[in-house]
Amino acid sequence: MSDFHSIDDGKGRSLVFALAGQLLEDDDLNAPETDFLKWLDKSLTVDVAIAGDEAAADELNAEEREAWKLFHDAIQATGSLFDLYKSNLPLFQKVAEQLMILPCCIARHPDNQRFNRSLLDTSRLARRNMVPGLYPKEKHLARQSWPVRYAYAVINVVQLTLDTYVDDLSLWADIYGYGVKHPIPLSEYDEAIKQLGWDEAKKRRELAKYEGHYRILPEWTKGIEKLRRPFNKKHVPAYWSKGKEIILEEMPDFHLQPEWDHYRDKRAYQRQGGAKKGAIQHAIFKDILTALRTIAGAGKKKAAKAATKS
Repeated sequence: MSDFHSIDDGKGRSLVFALAGQLLEDDDLNAPETDFLKWLDKSLTVDVAIAGDEAAADELNAEEREAWKLFHDAIQATGSLFDLYKSNLPLFQKVAEQLMILPCCIARHPDNQRFNRSLLDTSRLARRNMVPGLYPKEKHLARQSWPVRYAYAVINVVQLTLDTYVDDLSLWADIYGYGVKHPIPLSEYDEAIKQLGWDEAKKRRELAKYEGHYRILPEWTKGIEKLRRPFNKKHVPAYWSKGKEIILEEMPDFHLQPEWDHYRDKRAYQRQGGAKKGAIQHAIFKDILTALRTIAGAGKKKAAKAATKS
């Protein structure tokens, strides 16, 4: 049980959270989806369903059910308002400019604050009631860079793993070892597929997709319990170091992904006769470190000191 394998062949089933799962999986509401409206659409649908179920739950008292109903109605109305914003912005603006208050969305999403500022600017709220000079100019709607997205993914993987599996990791290490492939018998998938009522032909086709799949406890989980939460500027070096382990284990050649094209195509590398793997990965990791510092707020203090000195 000493052979090490990276989880980059598409067949590994990590016992803990994986980086790829935090890099904008379509149905993962916890991932740092940079398209805020796309994330919002899915989140609103889920929250409306949850609030609706709770509002009708017999085991709750009347006061709690009414609270859930208020949230349900408000979230549903928020969804309808954003539908209008996306489908008919001129009409949205025509109404908003005659009002003094704009309903907005407050969510634990890294782009929420930027989006709400932009929504306020774009809406023309109270334009007929307030002096136009009070309005800030519209801000450029910029997406998060890939280093930032990877940084958020690293933070999420570490914290979700600690929150969910920290008590199981030492036991799993004894059972599975670190970085060792343990084949998953097709019988496990067969039981799940039976519940779907598929015919034999379709069942065989689907089961074939799971040939060679395996469970694995990633090597990077070793020592993860030493990392601290919540993430802040004091923890940046430890998260960065662990992040490099995660990325290199799950995607050893991550620098070849399309999102890093411009790193590989830098003129400096071309003058050197082509980009070197180590140099490209170092440049990417350096930018991920910068992103982690920014997320933690570590960069603000340095900028303030520099401004004071100047």
